[in-house]
Amino acid sequence: MRWCTRERILLLSGDHTQAMLSVHDADAFERAEWRAFDGTDPACAGRPHAFDALPYLWQLDRKGPGFATSWTYNGTIVSGSWDHAVTGLELMLAAWVEQYPLQAPGDWTGFNLWTARDWGRSMIVSYSPDNHGQELAVSIDDRGAEQTEEREAEMRERGWRIPDHHQRWRTALPETDPDAPRIIAELTIAECRARKATCPDELHAHDISAGDHGDLWLTGLGLPTRPSRGEHF
Repeated sequence: MRWCTRERILLLSGDHTQAMLSVHDADAFERAEWRAFDGTDPACAGRPHAFDALPYLWQLDRKGPGFATSWTYNGTIVSGSWDHAVTGLELMLAAWVEQYPLQAPGDWTGFNLWTARDWGRSMIVSYSPDNHGQELAVSIDDRGAEQTEEREAEMRERGWRIPDHHQRWRTALPETDPDAPRIIAELTIAECRARKATCPDELHAHDISAGDHGDLWLTGLGLPTRPSRGEHF
């Protein structure tokens, strides 16, 4: 987390083992972050992913006291392979599980994902409260396909769990499941490929929102994005 004035940035960072509070010159710090984002190579198949080179994977500005950053990076690196696309989404979801409840207790966050070869079909990836805590979930509108027993078996084989009366399939896992980020990421990308996407660049994340409150950037998603501000799914 960070707090900003025009001259200084107070940064709270850390991991499961330690926390660190540091002070930085605002202009120099923001320029360095922007250069890191702009210069990161997304990496191709057969090479290690580059997400660990990014200053952060996601950023939420809830318009609190202080000043907004001057150099927020509004772009995103696009994964060079399907394996990296899964990794990027998995790391993003894992970061939400670890960090989001502390920054926005009881709130939801998520985005809509379309594929170029199945344009307009709604797939929603989300992290939201349920009756027993928080859950990671993905759902997809399956209208257009006849809902036969064979279709249901096919969807379940892909990893989908719950159909509804509106021909939408959903899979949700509790945040306490350590495999949840990986499972949701694998299912999401596999479904895009099953719907004829040929590379990550054909995907499109939009309606990116955090409780419809504030500005949310998914700089480490690894997929093409369109930043959203206060938009609904």
